[in-house]
Amino acid sequence: MRIRSVTAHSFGPLHDETLELAEGMTIIVGDNESAKSSWHAAIYAAVCGRRRGRGRARLDEQRFADLHKPWDSDAWLVSAQLTLDDGRLIEMWHDLAGRVDCHAKDLVVGSDVSFEVISDGAPDGSRWLGLDRDSFAVTACVEQAQLLRVLEDADGLQEHLQRAAATAGNDATATAALDCLDEFAREHVGLERANSNKPLQRAMNAVARTRETLQRRQAAHQDYLSRVEDVEELRGDAARKTALLHAHEAVAAAATATVLRAKADRAGALYAVYGDAAPSTRAQDDVLAQQASTVLAAWHSHPQQESAPERSSSDIRAELDSLPPAPDGDTTPHPSVVEARNEVGRVDAWLDQHARSRPPTEVHVPPIAASDAELIDLARTFEVPPLSPRPPGGRHSSAAASGTPWRVMAGAGLVLAIVGGGLAAVNVILGAAVAAAGVLIAAIGLVRGRRGSSREIEPREDGVRQWEKAAARCAQLGIAPDPQVLRGVTVARAQAAALAEQTAQWQQQGSSLAYSSHQAVTDLAAALDARGAKSGSADREAVLRIAEHYERDCQQRADQARRASRRDLLAGQLAAVQAAEDRIARDDQNRVDAGTALTRAAQAAGLAADNPEQAFTALSQWLAQRTTQLEKASYAEREWAELRALLGDGTVADLSREADAAQSRAARLASTNPAKFADVDPTTAADRLPALREEAAAAESKAAEAAGALAELATNLGSVAEAEEAAADAAAELARVRELADTLAMTRRFLESAQTRVHREIAPVLAATVKRDLPAVTDGRYTDVIVDPTTLKVQVCGPTRRWRDAGRLSYGTAEQVYLLLRIALADHLTRGHDTCPLLLDDVTVHADAERTDKILDLLLRVANDRQVVVFTQEEHVASWAREHLHEPRHAMRTLKVTTAT
Repeated sequence: MRIRSVTAHSFGPLHDETLELAEGMTIIVGDNESAKSSWHAAIYAAVCGRRRGRGRARLDEQRFADLHKPWDSDAWLVSAQLTLDDGRLIEMWHDLAGRVDCHAKDLVVGSDVSFEVISDGAPDGSRWLGLDRDSFAVTACVEQAQLLRVLEDADGLQEHLQRAAATAGNDATATAALDCLDEFAREHVGLERANSNKPLQRAMNAVARTRETLQRRQAAHQDYLSRVEDVEELRGDAARKTALLHAHEAVAAAATATVLRAKADRAGALYAVYGDAAPSTRAQDDVLAQQASTVLAAWHSHPQQESAPERSSSDIRAELDSLPPAPDGDTTPHPSVVEARNEVGRVDAWLDQHARSRPPTEVHVPPIAASDAELIDLARTFEVPPLSPRPPGGRHSSAAASGTPWRVMAGAGLVLAIVGGGLAAVNVILGAAVAAAGVLIAAIGLVRGRRGSSREIEPREDGVRQWEKAAARCAQLGIAPDPQVLRGVTVARAQAAALAEQTAQWQQQGSSLAYSSHQAVTDLAAALDARGAKSGSADREAVLRIAEHYERDCQQRADQARRASRRDLLAGQLAAVQAAEDRIARDDQNRVDAGTALTRAAQAAGLAADNPEQAFTALSQWLAQRTTQLEKASYAEREWAELRALLGDGTVADLSREADAAQSRAARLASTNPAKFADVDPTTAADRLPALREEAAAAESKAAEAAGALAELATNLGSVAEAEEAAADAAAELARVRELADTLAMTRRFLESAQTRVHREIAPVLAATVKRDLPAVTDGRYTDVIVDPTTLKVQVCGPTRRWRDAGRLSYGTAEQVYLLLRIALADHLTRGHDTCPLLLDDVTVHADAERTDKILDLLLRVANDRQVVVFTQEEHVASWAREHLHEPRHAMRTLKVTTAT
């Protein structure tokens, strides 16, 4: 896999910025506040995305969001273009905020390939590498000063390491088998835990339950005899409480008889005064007095006159009628239309850029019927003249010495021309320039070499024959016997092939962009149709005009909606004003009605009153004179009412007979239990009756319940023999489950032993990879290494063979050792998958200048096989990059200081 470019649409302090990465090694230089860490995180997010699972975010996920989510925008969006090892060009698109608009799309054929790398509900590009988000972060994506983080996440890498060593990348591992075994044990054995419902706990519960049942049945027989005595005691208590109740009933009856006798005497006295005739009343005057009191109170409480509202209801209703209705349709352009129109703009920009990047015209290639190898052999023949040797010190040695530098120059020029031909496959203009410079240098070397040698050296006989044969072949091919011309043909062929490949790629990209442009216009037309702005045509200009009309219509509808929004406010004001006007009219009418009623009441009482004020004064004086008369009549009416209440529907004689009957009943009850009767307080007897009745009833009920329970206990004692048999069965089941648990434990020990063997196979592979470059990055101090695949801890030693824990070395040395381990892990874990890139942030910050150079040299060698991206703020690293990184294979990028908003 190679990351071609990353675009931070909205990520931390970055907005709509793109970072291009080279195929090999890219060093990105930037000072503090230049967003290096943000770009590093954006590359990781663009490749791997975010988990879209249920539940709350993990602490590391929340920390990532807190650090890199934009503060001034709800949008959090990043994308990248990847080139896979199979040649596919993939666009990774991640909406990190909503985590819904996420996809992995093949940009050549336009198909969505997200299903290939879905992980935790979202596309994860590290799945093409055989990793996942977490393992990619600790293996290939090194944050600033986090090289040792691989130790914290060693557990997460064990599954990948075991799968790579044991099954060559298949999904089955020893850990998975142990997990399956543990799952079987959880389901068929379980733990000895009180709240567990698994077989082991169930069997233990059954043993305890059956033993408890056995003990309970044995104890029940002993309990039965003791409960017989309890029943007899409860029956005696119920009898005592019933006797006490009867005594209180007798005392209460005596008190009732006394009260009835007093009532009969009072009724006789009142009857002697009033007889059967009720006292006279002033009912008519009372009705008139009540009416007078009512109208006086109504007149006194009538409300004061209220002023009218500032705006009348008719004015508000007129304004309300003038408002327009609420518009029907969008008042702001719908996001689908806005996004579709923005997409049209983006595709148009890509088409513009594509048109400006058209390759140059074709290179002319002479039609020579010979291979490149034959033409280069002919050129080499003509570059070395047939010369005969001279004695030492003679003219021959002098001429050879003078011609040698020019032949070296000619050879260097030819090599440069071949390199230029190879560069043309990537960049036609740069390749052509390099090839032309090489041809020119070779021509100068050949010409000057001939001049220097032809004057001093005599031809050899075998060289002449070789020259003549080469010249004949050139004549047959129809080409001049000139090495510059011969090599120029091979250079032209290489340039033509590179140009043809670049032109084909350019045309293919143009077709893809044209299809994208058509699709963007189609999507815009569909979005407009969905919002009711029917385009009626697929014409690009027509669709864009409809979009402009739709936006203008939205603005007009927004203005209309603002005016129509006043309708509810005015309707509320209208209701309030109408209510106030109705209240004022009602209060005015109430005042008139109260005055009329007051005047009529005065006239009904025979009082002179020409207006409500005079009537109010006269009625008030009349009511004061009525008070004394009413008090006397009221006393007589109360005594008459008392007499009627005492007699009810009977007579005085009936009430006297009822009192005699009550006295006889009290005497009869007292005679039944004289001892108890003497102990009862007559003042509280009647009040205690409800409680005594409840106590007596409760005691009798309790005695009856105890007797019933005793009878039921006698029939439900249960069989002791059956309980003993159930306890034995439960103990046998518990023994079976424990035997299964022992078998599973032994099986697990066998699997753990197999897992240990897998670790022993992984360790030498990782150690060998780290050992290869360990002496170079540690300046020869450490030459051997041991890697623990379980914890990923590293031990190193030097020539003295004294082993040291790498984590206890200086921080800079430890980082360099664990950088080698990360490279080894990336190579081992992704074997059989796409090539894993390395994303490194300030990995040389703790190294001195010499070790920094060695680390960078190592990373440059690694970049021959995989993409390496290094972020740094060190000027020494930048100087090294300017000297060693040559485009287009490698590159250096410089970030500008940015200010977060």
